[in-house]
Amino acid sequence: MAKTHRSMRLPLSRSLRSSRHSSLRRVVFAIVCVALASVGSRAIAEGEAAGLEIAKKADDARRAKSEHQVLTMTLENSRGQTRVRTIEAWDREMTEDEEQRFSRFLEPADVKDTTLLTYDYEHKDDDIWLFLPALKKVKRILSSNKSDYFMGSDFTYEDMENLDLVNWAYTLAGTETIDGTECHALDAVPSSDQEKSETAYSKVKYWIGVEDNLFRKVDYYDKKDRLSKRLTTADIHTTSPTDPRKRAHKLTMESFLTKHTTRLEMRKLELDVPVGDELFSQRSLRE
Repeated sequence: MAKTHRSMRLPLSRSLRSSRHSSLRRVVFAIVCVALASVGSRAIAEGEAAGLEIAKKADDARRAKSEHQVLTMTLENSRGQTRVRTIEAWDREMTEDEEQRFSRFLEPADVKDTTLLTYDYEHKDDDIWLFLPALKKVKRILSSNKSDYFMGSDFTYEDMENLDLVNWAYTLAGTETIDGTECHALDAVPSSDQEKSETAYSKVKYWIGVEDNLFRKVDYYDKKDRLSKRLTTADIHTTSPTDPRKRAHKLTMESFLTKHTTRLEMRKLELDVPVGDELFSQRSLRE
C-alpha cells in the first residue's frame, strides 16, 4: 500500500510544478510584452520628435525675408503634348507664423494676368484669392477646396503651402540616398480631423538633404493609399555668388494616375529683395 501511495503522489507533484512553471511563464511573458510595448512607444515618440525637428529645419531652410521669381511652367500630357506658361511671383515673410505670396501669369495670352494671392498662416486656415481676368472676377479659395488643382497643373493649392507643422505629424523613417545626396526620409500623416477631411492625401513621404535640409523628393499618397504623385527637385545651387543660400531651380511634379507632368524652371530667383505692401493686397489682383 505504501508503494501505491508513493506512485499516486508523484504525478500530483509534477502537476504542481508544471502549474507553477506555467504561471511563471505567463508572468514573464506579460513583463516582456509590457517592456516591448514601452520600448516601441518610446521609439515612436523619438521618431516623431526627430521627424518634427527635421521638418522644422526644412521649413527654415527655404525661408527668406522676401523672394522674387520669374519661372516657366511646362505642362505635358500623356501624349507628350506641351503647353508653356511664364509666371512672376513675389513672397515675403511677415512673422514666424505668416507668409504672403503674389503670383501672376505673364504669358501666353489665354492665362495672362491670372493672379493668385495667398496669406499663409501657421495656426489657422490660409486666405487664398484667385483673379480670373476672363471673368473679371476674384474667386476665394476655401480651405475645403485646397485639394483643387491650380490652373491645369499637377500642383494643388495645398502643394503650394508651407509645411504644416501643426496639423501634420512627421516621423523619421531612416536615411536614404537620392541622386548621390544622403537624405532623411520622413513619413507625414494628417493629425487633426479637420485636416484629414480637407487634404487630398492619406500620407506624404519626404526626402530631405541631411546637409542642406532641402527637398529632393516628395511622394503623395491619395485617400486610397495609392502613390498618386511625385515631386522631384534638381539644379540645386546658390542664387548669387554672394549669397550662400541654396535653392532648387527645377521642380517636376509627375502624376502617376493621369500620366500628366508639370515642370517648373526658375529663370530668375532673388532673395531678400525690396517689395512694397501694396503688392500683397486684393486690389493688386486686378491691376
